[in-house]
This record gives sequence, C-alpha cells and structure tokens, in this order.
Amino acid sequence: MHPTLLPAITGAPTTKKIDMPSSDANQPRVRFVVNRNTSKGKKKISPTEEEAIAFARTKNPDFRCDPIREPEAEEYARTLAECANRLNGYGKTIKDATNFFIQHLEAEEKSCTVAKLVDEFLVATQNERAGSQFELDDLRFHLATFAKTFDRESVAAITSTRIDDWLRSLNLSIVRRNHCRQLIMRAFNFAVQRGYTSSNPVFARFIVSRPV
Repeated sequence: MHPTLLPAITGAPTTKKIDMPSSDANQPRVRFVVNRNTSKGKKKISPTEEEAIAFARTKNPDFRCDPIREPEAEEYARTLAECANRLNGYGKTIKDATNFFIQHLEAEEKSCTVAKLVDEFLVATQNERAGSQFELDDLRFHLATFAKTFDRESVAAITSTRIDDWLRSLNLSIVRRNHCRQLIMRAFNFAVQRGYTSSNPVFARFIVSRPV
C-alpha cells in the first residue's frame, strides 16, 4: 500500500514531502514531489528536498518553499516505522509479515468448519473401508466430541495449543487422551489433503507429566 498523492494545486508549482517504503523492507524512505500546474497534473519526484526546490524554480523563478504534508501519508509512514521496529525484535521484516498473513488469509478462504471436516472425514473413511466397524465407531465417537466443542470454527484457525488444552480438559487417562489425539491428527491430515489448512496442528505425541 502506498500513500495517495495530492492532486496538482492551481497556481505555481508546489512541493510536498511523502514517506515511501525503501528497498530495505524495514526502513521507509523520503521522497519529495513537485506538483506542476498543468492540465495533465504532472508530478516530479526527487530524492531530496533541495532537488525538488531547484526543479520547481526552473518552472517558476519566484517559487518559495512551502512543503505540503499529506496527513494520510504521514500516518502511513508512522505506522510503517512502528511495525518495522516491532518486527525487528524478532528478526523479521514487513515483507515476512505480509507473506505470512496473506498465506493465513488464503488458507482461511479455502477452509471449512470443524463440523464439516469431521463429517467428510468419517464418510471418506467409511467409503474406503479403512478399519473394522468397531474402529469406525470409535473414530466417530471421539471426533463427534471434538466437533461438538469446536463446531463452526474454521479448521485453519485451530491451533496445537487449543487442541492440547482441550485434550487435557477431558476426564480420560493419558492412554485414552493419546488415542484421541491420534484420531484428531488423522482428521487434520485429511484436512491438509483437502486444502482446508496448510499444516497439521496436531503433533504425533502427547506428553503429560506425571505427579511425583
């Protein structure tokens, strides 16, 4: 997103200061724009204020420097600098953050609800005859409990932390929790295959410390 430039101002050439993203993804750069009084509204962009003023005076010898600061451009520059500084603490750039967020949004658009995922996974598993009737019933029972909790939430928004917290909330033994976790992991593998999420948030192992 770039700052919106002001339209040409009637009268002599005018200069204004705008802040734009630099080649360094975390540092904004300053550019100076001369609005020329023509029907086509031409603009001349210079890297320094001195060059902008010199150019303006070639068009109007009586030009006096009166920079026009665009509020939206200045607010954009402040936001850009603030975000850049916060990301610097993690060794990341604004480009990194943008790519990550866009990937998240794209995954959200292709995703589905947890309830829909469980329904599709159960149907697919049954159609593939993957396991005995007992195993299918066991899968249906545990995933129905999981779906009841998360229901209409997007599959892409479910995190490993939330799954861990939910598993720990169950009144089950560690063995049964691990078993439930394995079943959920299978469902999310199916979700990855269908493009509902970019990765599986469930880890293969579920470790709970035992009381001493």
